[in-house]
Formats: sequence, C-alpha cells, structure tokens
Amino acid sequence: MNSEIIQKLIISIVILFITVVSFQIFKFYARKTQKKLKLEITRYFALKRIMIFVFTGSFLALLILVWGINLRNLWISITGVMAMIAVAFVAIWSLIANILAGLIIFFASPFKVNDSIELKPDGVEGRVLAINTFYTLLIDDEGNHINVPNSQFFQKFIVNLQKKSGSRKQVTDKNK
Repeated sequence: MNSEIIQKLIISIVILFITVVSFQIFKFYARKTQKKLKLEITRYFALKRIMIFVFTGSFLALLILVWGINLRNLWISITGVMAMIAVAFVAIWSLIANILAGLIIFFASPFKVNDSIELKPDGVEGRVLAINTFYTLLIDDEGNHINVPNSQFFQKFIVNLQKKSGSRKQVTDKNK
C-alpha cells in the first residue's frame, strides 16, 4: 500500500478514537449533571441524541477533510443513492403492504376460506377460495376468479355474507 494511504488510515483511526472517547466523556458528564440537578431522564436521552448527531457529523466532516473528498462529487453520489432508495421504496411498497395485510388477515380472521364476502363500495362479491401472500382469490356466482390485493381489505368495507345470513337464521329461529 501507498504510504500516503497508510498515513490517512492511521489519522482516520486516531480521529475515530478521539471522537469515541470524547463522546463517552461528554456522555458521562451529561449523566452526572442530570443526576446532580435531578433532571428528568428524558432530557438526558435528548441530549445524548444531540451529542450522537454532533459527534457523528464532526467525525464525518474530519474524514472528508483527511481524505480530500470533493464535496460536489459526494453530494451527487448521496443524492443519486437517495433517489434510488426512493424509487425502490415506492416500487416495493405495494408488495410490503400486501404481505403485511395478508398476515393480518391470517391472524385477525375477518373472513375465512369458503366465506362469501363483498367489498363495499366496489360491489366485488364472491366466495373466498384462498388467502395468499399478496392477494385473496374469490370466485363469483358465475365462476369467475377474482384476485383482490390483500391491502384492499384495509381500504374498503368487508361484508361477510356468511355471517350476515347466519345471524338472520338465528333471529328467525328464535321467533318461531
């Protein structure tokens, strides 16, 4: 390795060591002051978060100076990475929403396989054939298969026609 790179690595390690030690000292005195003045613990935690932010920012700024990184290139790289993360987040958001909704449907059981349900106000109606990871499969009266994304069950009203008709039977049986 180049002696210049080794020198920069050593300086970086020294900066890291000084930053960590300084943070620990400040944290110790902040905790001591919090106890001495009998301040709420939440104030200590807020101060600790601020210290973490300041020390991390200082450490990164010093590293940028040591390594001679061009701030314009760094900014372009950071914004490019953030844009890719945003696009990826938007792209997988619906998948994550459907998976989580499927898990909630599985554990909360607002309906089960073979229940007849209707989604209001869309009027989608059918018997539940399967509850999958991303969608729930319904079959309507005409034999058509309908794939409903699981997240839709948390954006619409669900009428469980099975339970609805069962409660009507019980009411009529009691009247007889």
